[in-house]
Amino acid sequence: MTAVISESGPGGLTLGAIAERVGISAPALTQRFGSKRRLLLAYADASAADVVRIFDEARATADSAVAAVCAGLTSFAGPVTTREGLAHSLAFLQLDLADPELGRRAAEQSTSLQRKLAELLREATRAGELVAANEDDLADTIYTTYNGALITWAINGKGPLETWLRLRLGRVLEPYRP
Repeated sequence: MTAVISESGPGGLTLGAIAERVGISAPALTQRFGSKRRLLLAYADASAADVVRIFDEARATADSAVAAVCAGLTSFAGPVTTREGLAHSLAFLQLDLADPELGRRAAEQSTSLQRKLAELLREATRAGELVAANEDDLADTIYTTYNGALITWAINGKGPLETWLRLRLGRVLEPYRP
């Protein structure tokens, strides 16, 4: 579903388009979820749960907690490869902001992401990768930088989003390095 969102935005997100992408019939998808809105709610629930998986996978493969922060965030942004794809994702943010149930799920996802960042930053501090800081505040700053980097890349960025994002995350983390 993420690919359909990135490619077509809310207007192109139909049960038929999703069914075609996953290789089932639209009636089967309708039978399972009942409506596009219920499918969106299920997708939002799955996306919130993906935060933990994405950052756990990043930590399992990264050689340090700081590297896992950057890897997790770039992986989280991974489905966005074009400015148009980001615009489509932002159009879904409008749905989140207008619909209380979707909004609650978006807030849960945001909180989960910041919690995982703070956990990794605490690990990095204990390991001596970072000097002592308020890890919760730094996680908030990193999350804000991440979201701002997505927007600035879409407006005037050059090169791949991952490169743009890693540079900005590095700038934020640099003053905390020993």
